[in-house]
Formats: sequence, structure tokens, C-alpha cells
Amino acid sequence: MIDSTLSLAFMRDLYARMLLTRIVDDYAWQLHTQHHINAITRARGHEAAQIGSAICIEKGVDFTLPYYRDLGVVLTIGMTPYEVFRTYLQATPASPSATDHRSAETIQTFPQQHWGYHKHNTVTGPAPVATQILHAAGIAFASKLRKTRAVTVAYCGDGATSEPDFLEGIRFSTQNRLPVVFICEQDCTPTCSGDALSMQLKNLHLPHTLIHRRIDGTDVIAVYTAMCEAMQNARDGQGPVLLELCVTRPPNEHPDEEEQPLWTDPVSRCQHVLQQRGAWDATWASQLRARLISEVEQALHDALNQSSAHASSDV
Repeated sequence: MIDSTLSLAFMRDLYARMLLTRIVDDYAWQLHTQHHINAITRARGHEAAQIGSAICIEKGVDFTLPYYRDLGVVLTIGMTPYEVFRTYLQATPASPSATDHRSAETIQTFPQQHWGYHKHNTVTGPAPVATQILHAAGIAFASKLRKTRAVTVAYCGDGATSEPDFLEGIRFSTQNRLPVVFICEQDCTPTCSGDALSMQLKNLHLPHTLIHRRIDGTDVIAVYTAMCEAMQNARDGQGPVLLELCVTRPPNEHPDEEEQPLWTDPVSRCQHVLQQRGAWDATWASQLRARLISEVEQALHDALNQSSAHASSDV
């Protein structure tokens, strides 16, 4: 994971962004356990894949299509923790209406994170799985026709690979040499079917001219390096790139500190690299964590107050 060409300041910045994502994700989980929001899909274990790739996206120029787990992506693109919490709270229905034929259980378990941040060209995620792949191909096609330098980046999870839209979007992009990078955050947790899903991706009969790379998604430097190359390839008119980022999720939704060694933790890996390079300072790390927690708690407090104010005005 060590890359001597990266400055220590940049590596510390990557660590800080991953830590912020972890903290926001933990507080969002608290919103769920306290019944402020109905459902949540966590980003824990995806931090390196999300921050290492999103840091390469040029804000205001490139287009980003995240999927529902991409908390680290939207935070890196520019959403604030307050805006993230407001997104969670606004997406949660108070109760099923009389005209809503879905069951309460269906509403309770439906993912809430339809991320969108239009001022930084982040396209709101759709509910149907994998349709953002086709949307990305269309945006990239328009960028090519307009002869802009924009690259479109589309994220998805391993579940998207079984949908026809996934392969159709990639085929169209490859045929037209479009400036687009597809990122599949593949769950490779040993205790689940991640390996089988990864094999499914290999057996999809991808276009032979498509650049397809499989990267350790828990290694933020490896992700960053691969993403830089993919973005440059797309920007230079060489066609699309598919990055398969293998991530490892924790064994349960709220792992304690003793359980973390049982799975590959991206935040801990980055800390280890900083320690190896002599860039880890316990005082700095403690102050960073305290500052981020304070900022996130304030953002959560403001978001809850704003949500309560809106609820009161609707009565």
C-alpha cells in the first residue's frame, strides 16, 4: 500500500476523509436505532474504495452517479454532514398513507440514500438497481459530442452486475469509446457470497476492448492510483474503464473494537501506513477525531432541529 510519491499531507487528508465518513456513518446508524429514520445501508468497510476514487473526480467538471452506499463519495464531492443528515431525514416517510399499497415492512426496509448534489454535478441515484449505468453512458455520450473534458463516474454494488442495464451501459460505452469510469464496489467478505458474485462479473462476457481492473478496495492508495489512471485514460479519449473494487464489510452492523481485526478495516490500514512512514502522531489523531465528532454532532443537532421545525409547520 505504501507509495513514496504521495505526500504525507495528502495521505493524512485521505485518512481524515475516511474517518469523517466512518463517524457520519456511525451517527446515521444511531438515527436508525433511535427510530428517526426507517432504513439505512451502511458505508462501513467501503471507505477506502469511496474516498480513494472520489478524490480523483474534478468538482464542477466531471459527473458523478453514486449508488446508495456511497456516503464517502458524496462527502468527498462536497456534501456536508448536515446535508447528509437532512437527506436521511427527508427521505423517511412518517407512515404509510392510505393510498400506498406497499406494506409497512417494505417501506421500513427500502434504502433511503438517493444521493444528489447538482451544484457539483452529482446525479440523484435512482431506485431501480443498475439504471445509473445507462444514465452515465448517456451523460458521457453527450460530453463526447460537446467535446468537453468531463469524465462521468458511475458507482454500483455487486447486485447491479446481474441486471441487463449494467452490461448494456458498458457495451454502449465501449463501442463509442466514451469518457466514463464504472466502479463496482464488490463485497468480497469471506463469510458471504462475495467471491461468487465476483466470478459472476468475470463471466458477463464484457467487451474485450474494455479495460477491466480488479483492485483491493480496502487499500486507499491502490484505489487512488488505479482511479487516477482510469480518469486519465477516459479524459484522453481512450474509452471506458471498469474498476472492480473488492471491499470487506464487518460481520455485523455495529462491530466493536475487538471485532475489527476479524475483517479488513480500511481506516485501520491507512493508519498503519502512516505509522510505517513515521507520519502518525497520536496527538494529531486524537485532536482530529475530537474535532470531527464535534462537527458531526453539531450537524446532526441542526438537522434534527430543522426536521422538527418542518414537521411542526406541516401540522
